[in-house]
Amino acid sequence: MRNKILLVVGVAFVAYVLGSRSATVQINKGESVRHQLVRMWNDPKARKQRHKAAEKAANKARKALRG
Repeated sequence: MRNKILLVVGVAFVAYVLGSRSATVQINKGESVRHQLVRMWNDPKARKQRHKAAEKAANKARKALRG
């Protein structure tokens, strides 16, 4: 019973460590924060999401103004 508890705790610890490491942002050494922001802003997926969000906000504003 004790060995099973230790095994479960060990697996949980390893999963926590691996999960926390994979969630960190990978930054290239020598790449400035400004460059990262520009790269992220120009990303096609980000552009598409910004466009969708702007359309959604415009539609809600039109509906709110109508009544």
